[in-house]
Amino acid sequence: MDIVPSWSKVKMKGFTDHDDYLHKPTKHKDWRESFYFNWVDLQAQVSGFSTIGIVPNAPKREFVFALFVQDTPEFYLTEPEGPIPKDFYQALNDGQLSYELVNPFTDWRIHYQSPRISAEIQWRSRFPAYDFGRGSGTSWGRHLEQSGTITGHIEYPDGRTHHFKGYGQRDKSWGRRNWHIDEWFALQAQFDDLMIGLRYDTVKGKGHLSGCVSLATETTPLVKIQLETEFEEGTIRKPIKAQTQLKDKKGRTFTIHSQLIHPVTFARYARPFKGGETELFEEMVTHECEELEQTGTGLAEWLFTHKTK
Repeated sequence: MDIVPSWSKVKMKGFTDHDDYLHKPTKHKDWRESFYFNWVDLQAQVSGFSTIGIVPNAPKREFVFALFVQDTPEFYLTEPEGPIPKDFYQALNDGQLSYELVNPFTDWRIHYQSPRISAEIQWRSRFPAYDFGRGSGTSWGRHLEQSGTITGHIEYPDGRTHHFKGYGQRDKSWGRRNWHIDEWFALQAQFDDLMIGLRYDTVKGKGHLSGCVSLATETTPLVKIQLETEFEEGTIRKPIKAQTQLKDKKGRTFTIHSQLIHPVTFARYARPFKGGETELFEEMVTHECEELEQTGTGLAEWLFTHKTK
């Protein structure tokens, strides 16, 4: 697939250039600003995701990088504590993982270095950013998502270089973050002419849907979701497949069948808290859409809160 980015033609909707930088936090300890990217190239057998979270009132930063090349995963997770650097680019750099904003809403670069690999990834927008609005009111004050194209390469100590290109999603959120709601499901599905992105939170037994169908010329909100998840048997109930039925505000329906690209293309995080534990599964998947008759790529993510009290 020869991808020609249309990022130069994309216009922002409801945002300013400032929104791609850091915002002034409130005084709440759980106020967080996060930057997130994922990418998939099925032909090169490369996928992955990365996030940097800024928690200024903790204070700490969160750096995550996951890269899957064929059946080999590379993981990096660190949460350095201490004051947040005042310089924007230093705040998004811990010496091993860094993000570089080249042009707001159009061009980002990711740099990662470890003893095993060196990776460079460029993300360029193909569709306008979409505002997810308030959502459930528990996970962000503002949240945007944007579809893009990615190009990258991986270098190994023995001199080998692995190139890849494909589609990639980014999201950015800022505001108070509650990691311990009942559960959530997130989906980002890239197809050749459109992207479907959603987040479905369950808070105190009530569902809250945010998301859209995004094209280069328009975005249409989602209004309905039905979700069925298939789990792997075992002590850890890992989601391995999902069927999502969606309806947007124009009345269009989308039936999407999602499954892991490879058994290794996932990460599981567990966060204990007073009264229980929260599990997060982040998975790189293929998305087969019945109505589009296409196979897309992207993300499926589940969060489950297990309470002991």
